[in-house]
Amino acid sequence: MKAKVTINSVEYEVNTDPAETILESCLRAQIGPSYSCLEGVCSFCEAEVSEGEVKVNQGYETDLHPKTVKTCQTFPVSKTVKLKYLKNT
Repeated sequence: MKAKVTINSVEYEVNTDPAETILESCLRAQIGPSYSCLEGVCSFCEAEVSEGEVKVNQGYETDLHPKTVKTCQTFPVSKTVKLKYLKNT
């Protein structure tokens, strides 16, 4: 599985695992999206999903879900997911 992730107008391709959040996959790949808490509280890791299907842990949906998600609480479902982080690093 793969995620195409845009951070600060730069697109990266990250290998993902269905058991790992999208944020964890990005951190493992060392591409450095904005984040703070890893627990779905701070909203620094919000991203806009433009392609593919994701699963968000119950209770962590945003007001704009399913288009905007907290990547620390979001898992890839489809083979490819494309998203853009909303906060700059």
